[in-house]
Amino acid sequence: MLGGKWKGSILWHLKDEPVRFNDLTRMVGGARKKMIDQRLKEMEKEGLVRREVLSDRPIAVAYQATDFGRSALGILEQLKNWTEENNL
Repeated sequence: MLGGKWKGSILWHLKDEPVRFNDLTRMVGGARKKMIDQRLKEMEKEGLVRREVLSDRPIAVAYQATDFGRSALGILEQLKNWTEENNL
């Protein structure tokens, strides 16, 4: 569920509050918008994030981690600590 290059980073940025799509693409950095969009769709189907339409014209959406998604943040924190401790 959290495999791949971008899912962990996306989830990490959504942990505290809803984030608009364009803001999220700036936060993640290095990933194209299309890639982030694809990962968000996958994560929404898996129940990790929730999508909320803020306005129709122009279209504006925000994403937020679900309780299920936030439950994985402990694992991501441990992985981050492990990589830092081992200079990876």
